[in-house]
Amino acid sequence: MAVTVAVAASRVEVWLAVPVGDQRRHAKALLRRAAGAVLGVGADELDVAREPGGRPYVVSRPGGRTRRPAARVPARALVPVPPPVRVNVSVSHTRGLTAVAVCTGADVGVDVEPVRELPALALARRWFGEEDARWIEGHDAALRSRALLWVWTHKEALGKARGTGLAGGGRLGPVPLPASGLPPAPAPGSPVALREIFPGAGMTSAVPGAPEGYVLCVAGGPGTEGLPVSVTRVDG
Repeated sequence: MAVTVAVAASRVEVWLAVPVGDQRRHAKALLRRAAGAVLGVGADELDVAREPGGRPYVVSRPGGRTRRPAARVPARALVPVPPPVRVNVSVSHTRGLTAVAVCTGADVGVDVEPVRELPALALARRWFGEEDARWIEGHDAALRSRALLWVWTHKEALGKARGTGLAGGGRLGPVPLPASGLPPAPAPGSPVALREIFPGAGMTSAVPGAPEGYVLCVAGGPGTEGLPVSVTRVDG
């Protein structure tokens, strides 16, 4: 059985980039770069792997079980190589933008969507539960598409953090619905932190500032309450 070491959760790093070439290959390379920056190693020292359910993660290359020194050194002097270090990651790619999230020691999910006009009420009634649909309907017509995307990106990010996606009723799962309606979009670079979606839920979410024309949501699993979320724009 492979053994990996998890580093204690301390923050969530989100990298955003305009995709270059094949978007899935670009996302994989971006995952390795972001994880390497968090771990302080080169991207070429990391691999992207997947759990049986398909959730990606990044793991450092072990370089062999032991590292043998010069031939004249006795065999008993073999130096153990530390086990691989695992980093939890998530990826979202949409038209014109790739987002990756990296978190050491805890599950993470990310989703990004372009803001566009949608038949928000019809989609909400088809996809979501009654409470979500009512919340979306309570907005002015001009804001309903963005309100729908608020709900959608939360459900996607939370599903990714759980490792289940939207399978098994994920579209009907609860998300935080601000009583005052859709909050103003935070300015890019504004400090945000993961907060529990409901008391005792064990899942967290945050809505960092996104580039103009996009909605971004980050979610975390158990142990992520209060973790700061930083968002960085990088070149492809």
